[in-house]
Amino acid sequence: MSKWVEIKKSGDFRQWGEALGVDPLCARVIRNRGIDTVYDAKKYLEGGEELLHDPFSLPDMDKAVKGLVRFIGDKKKIRIIGDYDVDGVTSTYILYTCISAAGGDVSYAIPNRMTEGYGINDDMVREAYNSGVNLIITCDNGIAASDQVSLAYELGLEVIVTDHHQVSFSEDADDNKIEILPECIAVVDPHREGSDYPFKGICGAMVAYKFMQALQKTSPSESLKTALDNSRQFAALGTVCDVMELKDENRALVRLGISDMKHTGNKGIRALMAANSLSEDRINTYSFGFVIGPSINSTGRLETADESVELLLSDNEDWCLKTASRIRELNDERKNMTSAGVDAAVRQIESEGYLNDKVLVIFLPDTHESIAGLIAGRLKEKYYRPVLVITRGEEGLKGSGRSIPAYNMFEKFSEVRELFTRMGGHAMAAGFSLEEKNLPLLRKSLNDNSGLTGDDLERVVRIDAVVPVDYPSVRLVKDLAKLEPTGTGNPGALFAQRDAVITSIKRMGSEGKYGVLTILSGKKNFRMTYFGDMDELDTYIRSKYGDDKFKKVYEGEESLTLNICYELKLNEYKDNESVDFRLKYYN
Repeated sequence: MSKWVEIKKSGDFRQWGEALGVDPLCARVIRNRGIDTVYDAKKYLEGGEELLHDPFSLPDMDKAVKGLVRFIGDKKKIRIIGDYDVDGVTSTYILYTCISAAGGDVSYAIPNRMTEGYGINDDMVREAYNSGVNLIITCDNGIAASDQVSLAYELGLEVIVTDHHQVSFSEDADDNKIEILPECIAVVDPHREGSDYPFKGICGAMVAYKFMQALQKTSPSESLKTALDNSRQFAALGTVCDVMELKDENRALVRLGISDMKHTGNKGIRALMAANSLSEDRINTYSFGFVIGPSINSTGRLETADESVELLLSDNEDWCLKTASRIRELNDERKNMTSAGVDAAVRQIESEGYLNDKVLVIFLPDTHESIAGLIAGRLKEKYYRPVLVITRGEEGLKGSGRSIPAYNMFEKFSEVRELFTRMGGHAMAAGFSLEEKNLPLLRKSLNDNSGLTGDDLERVVRIDAVVPVDYPSVRLVKDLAKLEPTGTGNPGALFAQRDAVITSIKRMGSEGKYGVLTILSGKKNFRMTYFGDMDELDTYIRSKYGDDKFKKVYEGEESLTLNICYELKLNEYKDNESVDFRLKYYN
């Protein structure tokens, strides 16, 4: 179960509501997001491009731009090397289209996940040399590629690194951390030691976007401005899909990017929307993170990410529609593989006695390595603890990890770096390779030195207010929609009701996968939908009230009480609008 905590920020919410033109309860939610004044609240609700930070605040940005301008001016060949996930694809797209618009002779390459693994590698460097490339620009990778950057310089190529991952470090005799940076023209990464960048939680696509903003400031042109404006939606897409916190400039950029995508002229994106039956007016962070993003990701997971970049670059509408349809099929295949992998992992956890481990290290040798991170994410949500999912590849074991706030995965991996043949990432996620003989020691070392307590492993549910379900109105739901974009770091509103009276429960959908509860509040009945695990809900009710009462509630003959946490959505049917209640948690 979880620990419920009500956020109790103080304030005159009626006065805030009047000043902002919203329901006082909505004003309270805004205050709960760490907004201290009405002035800041207005910026939170309405802020746009003026909230984006100066790109030259990023480390080495001036060196990066000067270097790029020199290579463009000298008509030298430029090669972008990206990554195979959404952040890498969008980063590649941003750099390629903007540098092309600025007059650069530019090409791109993305490593094959299965045969090459993450990031720039020696073969990619040699291929760039053999193709006459003069400058390599990495995006969403490169911070840990000192050897590959050195090889590039040995061959006579120069390099600019743009990345957002944590910087690797070594320790001296006094246990002081010493950064390990590639030696090149510039290393643009907000996480560098001594970085003065005001908000370090940006993704690779945002770093690429900032780089191109700096290029436009240095060498302005109308064609580059047009490309940069078009790139904003892709920086937003990368931000959401790489699960960056929607705070500060991220939130402002994503709001603008969502608006851009609703009117996008990009034929590839429009084709993906059509293939997934996604209408323009429904574009939001959910469609970024759970529809468009996973579709783009599926090519890099199961085939090659080059196809996704080509889709975004293509102006051939028929080809885009056919390709998007095939990508949707790939994504459906990926979903099935992920579900099967999660089921296998759960069986292993429960049969091998891993439930007492604070860090779950799961070995699925026959699982497709590209979905290890997806499985780890699902397991993290189920068990609420750090999870590593490891598969067997041709050259040893490969794995992905997903973490919880109390466990900095990158730092903990760094403590046992000798067990890995390769590793990188950040606090909440990491990728790695290792020899199979080191797997038992990795599991033991991470658990022995996790530093996690029982409290750390208890999920904290932060409630905005205790509100009976007879209070919310259509107006309140529309006001709460102004909190968008919501997601990591800026969650949607969550309310609770103590001792809610449940008068009936029904299973709905194919195989009864979701449920509908009837809640009695204020002498009226309200329908509340639950899309969580209905089997777990049934088990909880049986354990608390017994089989007889459980059956009678399902038959609508008796009632019971539960403490509930719920979200609000707007239900629109024909010309009617109503409040759509969604159950999130219960106890």
